[in-house]
Amino acid sequence: MRSHLARNAYRRLLAQRGLRPAASILPNRCLCRPAAHSSPTAFRQVPRRTFFGMFQKPPREVKEPELEPGYYTLLQFRGRETENLRPPPREELLEGFRDFFKHKVRYQRRVNSTQAFCALHLFRYLISTADGADGLTMDDLRSALTALLRIPMGPVEDHLELSKELYAEIKRRLAVEQQGDEEAVAQETTSAAGFKQYIIALTQYGASSEAADLLASYWQQAGISRRDKELWVLVLRGFAKEGKEEELLKEAEAAEKAGLEYMPLFQEIMMTHYAKRNNLAETQKWFNKPLYGNYPPTAETYMEILQLSLRNKQAQKWAQSVFQELCNSNPHKGLWDVIFQWAILSLGKNAEEIKHMLDTMVRHNEKSRPHIRPDIGTINCLVRAAMDKEDPFLAERFIALGGEMGLQPNYLTYILQLEYRIKANDLSGAHATFEELENVGSPNDEDLPVINKYLRALCSAKPFNAERLFDVLAVVEERRAILEPPTVVEVCMAFFKNDQQYDVIDTLSLHTFQYSLEERKTVRDALVAYCLDRANTTARVWDGYSLLRQYFPETPAADRVRLMEAFFARRRPDMACYVFGHMRGHANPSVRPATDTYVRALEGLGRSPDADGLRMVHNMLKMDAAAQPGTRVHNALMLAYAACGDPDRAVDFWREVNASAEGPSYASLEIVFAVCERLPFGDELAREIWAKIQRMDIEVPAAVYTSYCGAIAGRGAVDEVKGLIAGMEASVGAAPDVMTLGVSFNALPGQQLQADFEAWGKEKYPELWEKLRKRGCKKTAEGLKRYKVVRELKA
Repeated sequence: MRSHLARNAYRRLLAQRGLRPAASILPNRCLCRPAAHSSPTAFRQVPRRTFFGMFQKPPREVKEPELEPGYYTLLQFRGRETENLRPPPREELLEGFRDFFKHKVRYQRRVNSTQAFCALHLFRYLISTADGADGLTMDDLRSALTALLRIPMGPVEDHLELSKELYAEIKRRLAVEQQGDEEAVAQETTSAAGFKQYIIALTQYGASSEAADLLASYWQQAGISRRDKELWVLVLRGFAKEGKEEELLKEAEAAEKAGLEYMPLFQEIMMTHYAKRNNLAETQKWFNKPLYGNYPPTAETYMEILQLSLRNKQAQKWAQSVFQELCNSNPHKGLWDVIFQWAILSLGKNAEEIKHMLDTMVRHNEKSRPHIRPDIGTINCLVRAAMDKEDPFLAERFIALGGEMGLQPNYLTYILQLEYRIKANDLSGAHATFEELENVGSPNDEDLPVINKYLRALCSAKPFNAERLFDVLAVVEERRAILEPPTVVEVCMAFFKNDQQYDVIDTLSLHTFQYSLEERKTVRDALVAYCLDRANTTARVWDGYSLLRQYFPETPAADRVRLMEAFFARRRPDMACYVFGHMRGHANPSVRPATDTYVRALEGLGRSPDADGLRMVHNMLKMDAAAQPGTRVHNALMLAYAACGDPDRAVDFWREVNASAEGPSYASLEIVFAVCERLPFGDELAREIWAKIQRMDIEVPAAVYTSYCGAIAGRGAVDEVKGLIAGMEASVGAAPDVMTLGVSFNALPGQQLQADFEAWGKEKYPELWEKLRKRGCKKTAEGLKRYKVVRELKA
């Protein structure tokens, strides 16, 4: 498949934090085919009858993943760096770094945490190996710093570190240009646009303290200017975002002393900090503090007061007086829009009453301020308030009101309409809105969050409308937009349910390679959960596992073991052994099977035997220098070989255990007695082992005693078994149970022997036998009964 380059690039990237050491590029292999050593196909091919094959459809081509320009270079460099291999040519690295950040700036895309991590390491390499003019330009540095300002989902530590190193390099180059003149460098650095970008990066990525120190140092040198006041507001906003109240108050005091006036934006930051924490007293204090120049508070400030009153009943009376005073002041248009929202949310006004308020606003300002009229922004505010009230019918009425006023909806109107129709489960209306939204267009992918919601709603809708889902996905693909991980999960699950595996491949190819490792984990965990769900058919689960293996090579060993055991539970040991084989052949040593993994695989083969799978696992064990065969491993081998019809080989492993320094465990004894049941003349070995146990005066658990009874019964010694069971409590201190009777009965090799034992059991232990009978039984081809008792033999 054409995606193998991106896939292998990600495999190299996984080395970053010890996830994967060395590995070579894997051969190009189609996703739709299993590995060469696999038998089950990755995807089922539905047979079609054709007339000599003339009308057979050509195979479906999967879509090629489109990595962002330069990203593959970043991945490739990081993979080689981790593996201590020679990096790609320097010219290629420089071009990749430039292309990556230019693309991010041009299309206003976020740099995710994994991309920032790779870019940081590449930047350090390029700077440390720079030779003269052969390196990044100042424009390259500023472009990268600009791209990092869009806040990503997930960790931001590498964004902060890369921003710091980019700005440090900018300062260093300016110092070279100014020939060490520190004052000139400081003036040049702080006057450049990069200084504001750096302050923004520090404040939005949790380093507001550093930003405050940097700004204070500059202010002490040059004095505060109008431009610097804007930067101080950024620092205050950063402290508020980080929830550092003490630092926020300290910085606010310092800013005012330095000459920063208490402007509306200053008020908004301080008041919002306390309003979001339901601190009514401090909220009132900062709101009542006089504003410089008698400017009115911002619309956001009033919205915070409104939200506080909706959350906190104690604030309602105060909020009522605040908004009443605002109404009496006949404010500007932006504040009127907030008043209308307050009327809907707090006063419960309906559409007709709001229309009357709109008319009043226009009438009162008709002569003095004719420009104050409701516009589509006003309608959007009304719709948003109706949505906050969870009243889609009121929202629709406001949309209709805008039409009555002759106001043309904009992209935001359609975004809001699409969102509330989704919540109201009106998917037909939502699709009509989606089409209108696409006709209007949305800047900077602002509609992408609600499109994600729409896709998730379509995936969960009943009945499932595949055509409509494909229509939306086609638009997303055409725009080269990246869906959110939960949306990709829902889309893939919907396609799985409808056996549209190629569409799952397309979805994963187009999106997962653009994700950070944290975002990939969301999709990966969902695929693992899908494979572990017993409600899904085995064929679908194998499809899911095949995609998981191909697209998520970083899947940890713990999840792979769970998948292996899930296939054993489905009675598909062949598939379970393939999962184990894929672990053994993985490039990352942390994914390869540990000794405990071998034990669990062999235990699974003991429950669900498969001779070919056993040979494969045993051969891998022999060749694995990291595995340490001990008693548990040999116990597991005994279990597996006995279950696969080779009890003689199983006894060989008992002899190895018996001769080892570690020696046998209770589990070894229970297993070897179970092996003796199937072994010709196995009672001789069982008696020999039992005699040794008695000579050594070893305390015997009830499970081992039960297994010994089964070994004796396997030879047909029914009278001896009766005596063993009758004397069980005296021998081991535990009375016989249903398992003791069931194991012994099932091991007897003849119908007459079973009938004799059954008659004795009913007479001697009537209650236990009744419980055994209720478990049910089945008959073998020889006519022997087998009661349904489950022996959980563990290594």
